[in-house]
Amino acid sequence: MTFPHDSITLNLNLIPGGVFPGAWRAGHGDAQQYSSLEHYIEVAKIAERGLFDAVFLADTPVWRYRGEYRPFRGLDPTLAFAAVAQHTSHIGLVATGSSSYNSAYNLARRISTLDHISNGRAAWNIVATNGDDVARNFGREHGLDHDARYQRAHEFVEAVIALWDGWADDAWVADRETGTYVDEARIRAVDYTGEHVKTSGPLPLPRSPQGHPVLVQAGSSPDGIGLASRFADAVYTVQPTIESAIAFRNTVRERAAGWGRNPDTIRVLPGLITLVAPTEAEARKREIELRELHTERFAINALALQIGVPVEALDLDKELPWDLVPADGELGASGGHFAALIGTARREKFTVREIIARQGGGLTHVTAIGSPEQVADQIETWVQAGASDGFNIMSAQLPDVATEFVDHVVPLLQRKGIFRTEYPGTTLRDTLGLERPGDGFDDHVHTKSLHTVGEAAFG
Repeated sequence: MTFPHDSITLNLNLIPGGVFPGAWRAGHGDAQQYSSLEHYIEVAKIAERGLFDAVFLADTPVWRYRGEYRPFRGLDPTLAFAAVAQHTSHIGLVATGSSSYNSAYNLARRISTLDHISNGRAAWNIVATNGDDVARNFGREHGLDHDARYQRAHEFVEAVIALWDGWADDAWVADRETGTYVDEARIRAVDYTGEHVKTSGPLPLPRSPQGHPVLVQAGSSPDGIGLASRFADAVYTVQPTIESAIAFRNTVRERAAGWGRNPDTIRVLPGLITLVAPTEAEARKREIELRELHTERFAINALALQIGVPVEALDLDKELPWDLVPADGELGASGGHFAALIGTARREKFTVREIIARQGGGLTHVTAIGSPEQVADQIETWVQAGASDGFNIMSAQLPDVATEFVDHVVPLLQRKGIFRTEYPGTTLRDTLGLERPGDGFDDHVHTKSLHTVGEAAFG
């Protein structure tokens, strides 16, 4: 395979404590650190030292955790990353924001603000959130159905991009000689009207350093692939085998070409659970130790969380309560291999205990557990096979395993010639090799300027 990029992409998923649900019990620090900034700043610095493209913080605006399960993602990603930006200089900041439960205006403003204050390192992870429990937090009894969620997501992203393009690049004049601060003729109303999303605009701040912050999407359903292939610069996915990953990547690239995009600009990044030690035996021993901290009680809670049903509805020695389990297409970020497992459980009438045993303690992504050489070789094999453009790294434990990856795996990837030895610029688009998008002011895509809608539009 001819690799279309100068370097593979490595993102670090900031799962509190690490991806192994019991990993927080193995640490020696403050077990409540995951609600403070220090943990995220520390891990982001480790990733930046390893020249990672970005760090990623997931988010679901609802309490779906159990007290005995694991540390939870409680911080708003845009606020957390606004602080992390002050302690880093190059690493990208991928903040999750729901297209189902935000206004396009507020989300566009928050992500653009993060791009400004980080000097061009922001990215938005687009999530079409499902679940009635989330809906109730926003004054609705029920969430949107699958089709409506993705229809809204397409409109939402269109509206956000239009808001980001509300100012021409040269609108902010700040000319002390003439006294002109803003050229109002170079700012336009958006007046986006869709079936699900409406917004007037413009934003009250200029175009951000990247023009558009980078767009990320995670979804393996047909509609998720449609959204990702149309808009995303990077795609997170669950792919347990090289064969499934090759097929998924090819599908995304083909669909992107159908939207008139250059497929080589898109990074497909499967999740990769990593655990690195000097030898494979030591890594496997540590894996067992971490898994033993994730007891059967933890595992049943993890399963309940993934399928979106009350834990009280699960009995270890009975089948899943199929009347409560969402359809495969509604499993969201838990799709892919997990959806296949649930489908098999339905056909084969697995008990909850049997599902947990096959699921490996709630971990559905491919794993790279072993010596630094083994982990580096596995990454190289996937990339050279055309299965990925890099990985969304999910460390078994944070920050220790991330440190081991940076210190021992990254140098091997550099020696293989597939990973950078320095950052190529200052923005996330520089790191990813993406062009800065134009503002569209001179291509007649938009017709209304602030001028034509009067002073009221300026606020």
